[in-house]
Amino acid sequence: MGSLLFPPSGGTLDSLSSPNQTEVALAVSEDFERRQTVDEIENEDMPVNDVGNGSGGRPCVGMQFATDDDAFGFYKDYAERMGFGIRKESAKRSRPDEPISRRYLVCYKAAYRRKAERAKKGIYESEDGCPARMAIHLKDGVWIIKQFFDEHNHEMVSSPKKSRKLRKLSTHNKQHALPCARESMDQNSSARCVLSNITPQQYRERSRRKRESNISRECITVMQRFLDTAALDDRFYHSIELDEDGVCRSVFWADGRARTMYENFSDVVVFDVSYKTRQFCLPFAPFTGVNHHGQSVLFGCAFLADEQEETFVWLFERWLFCMGGKAPGAIITDQDPTIINAIQRVFPNTRHRFCIWHMSLHEDEHLRPLRSSYNPDFDEHYYRWVKSKTIEEAEAAWVTLKDKYKREYEGPLTDKQCNEMKSWRWLESMYEKKYNWIDAYLKDTFFAGLRSSQWNEGINSFFDGYVNSLTPVHQFVEQYWKAVQCRRDLEENEDLWTMRSKPNFQGLHPLEFHAAKVYTRKIFTNFQLEFKEASFHCSHDGVNVSDGVTTYDVSYEVDDKVDTHTVQCEPAKYQFRCTCGKFESAGILCKHILYIMKQCYRWKSIPEHYILARWTLAHKHRSDNTGSAPINTSKEIEVTPLEAWNLRKALNEVYEKAIKHRALYNATAVALQDLVKQLDSIG
Repeated sequence: MGSLLFPPSGGTLDSLSSPNQTEVALAVSEDFERRQTVDEIENEDMPVNDVGNGSGGRPCVGMQFATDDDAFGFYKDYAERMGFGIRKESAKRSRPDEPISRRYLVCYKAAYRRKAERAKKGIYESEDGCPARMAIHLKDGVWIIKQFFDEHNHEMVSSPKKSRKLRKLSTHNKQHALPCARESMDQNSSARCVLSNITPQQYRERSRRKRESNISRECITVMQRFLDTAALDDRFYHSIELDEDGVCRSVFWADGRARTMYENFSDVVVFDVSYKTRQFCLPFAPFTGVNHHGQSVLFGCAFLADEQEETFVWLFERWLFCMGGKAPGAIITDQDPTIINAIQRVFPNTRHRFCIWHMSLHEDEHLRPLRSSYNPDFDEHYYRWVKSKTIEEAEAAWVTLKDKYKREYEGPLTDKQCNEMKSWRWLESMYEKKYNWIDAYLKDTFFAGLRSSQWNEGINSFFDGYVNSLTPVHQFVEQYWKAVQCRRDLEENEDLWTMRSKPNFQGLHPLEFHAAKVYTRKIFTNFQLEFKEASFHCSHDGVNVSDGVTTYDVSYEVDDKVDTHTVQCEPAKYQFRCTCGKFESAGILCKHILYIMKQCYRWKSIPEHYILARWTLAHKHRSDNTGSAPINTSKEIEVTPLEAWNLRKALNEVYEKAIKHRALYNATAVALQDLVKQLDSIG
């Protein structure tokens, strides 16, 4: 615990230094307030337009716009932030020979148009019949919002970044902005320029100052909240990046509970910047992982000024410092080049995987020309490569894909041929990155069963009901603590359920009883699914023995579909390896290995090295082990989950009493030294 360092020309405000924390924080606060006052004075004579002011960029009845295109752009901007698409539904004229005087803008999931009209315009729409709409009327040369209904009957896309993927379903991709808006102004700035009589350059400068002023004001509130938290949590860490003018750019924080959870579950981390907050679109960047129940847990959060490589490097370095220099075993992110480069610089030994959800979006975007020309055969060969079981199969499938569909063109190229060549350039670039996203090349790395940053327990559901993209930064931080506490309460509840509830056994096999004894409740449920499929849907043939290694071809058959994997066994060493790679990547034995254990060897317990400590209840309370380490389950040293829970509670009580007084601390330290010596002598 210490002070905040204020660099004279840019740098980082760090929470681990010397004792004058409050004084420096107040100095920073005064400096920010001074900058804010100067900005307000400089902007005092600048014309201000009331369009959108006071509503946070939300449409409301009575707003005025210079043109209907400006109104459309404003609604489009709002829709993109909230996570839905829009389109122009209809327009009306007072008389046939007069210009349009009324226009209706609707959600992209509004009711179907006539089939003939859709076919003519090539419009792809859903039929949810969403009632959300905005009606604008022309009066005295100005377009006015006369009706605005904002209730939707469908879920929103989780972030503005993802709402851009709605382009094929809506009109987000159409160019309705004026020329000044195309020069990096915000989406509704053109209307404000027209009605305010200011130049685009003036507007951009005013927007920049407003952004800096607001960020500075909110940063002070956030810093004060951090100081209050640090007074109660001696392991709380936060860091603030400043620009050359001393203005806050990025903020990172992690509380003591998050740092402890990382010590136990650092084997896989998910980093996702797709959640953005407020109209400034500050990327909210959480580090998340998976606990012993398969629930998502937070390892730290940040607000970032931008998504540049140096910003990510700053964040990763701060996070690594916060976590005691312990890099994650594996990390899952989007395939953004800036993130990729930053990970290579800060985490050179961490296995990096691309989020499969983001990959599917890029496939849709880049493979469309090839699919248009060669489907369905192209998709068949493409997925044969992507879903190969082994590296050898993947390499052979790639050669087949290139030989069959890559064309060498001579002379001037048509548009179709140019698009195909672009698709192949993307495909070949992804082949070079095959170790980051194709399963066959990743089966040797533990990812806790995760392939995407958008899993069911993911970060986008973490804050549902607490924050949205319009929540101000300082309120976001306040709501963050409530959301985190709610999730931690769920984890505690699951701990108690694991200790007190009795599992429902599907059979009477000893392997199932043993798994119920060592795994947490949720992980045991996952084990049961594999064990059930091994019992009812698996068979084997083609047994081969060579040099002490027995090889089985295990088939899994459901609905006339057969999937076969090879299991290699060394029973003398209790070693198994399956080509599906489930244990290596998810930490739970697959149906194929369980079938061999049950049917061929009649084993009654799972070998100790196939029970990962991170899937057991005791692992949460151990800080000296790794996520992929096995747990010893022999009866001589076995400790029940309830006993571990009571011991941890007692040790916490000792800690709370010892830190209150020097004499109590000294007595506790001596007693602990004697206790450690006694434990060492026992074993």
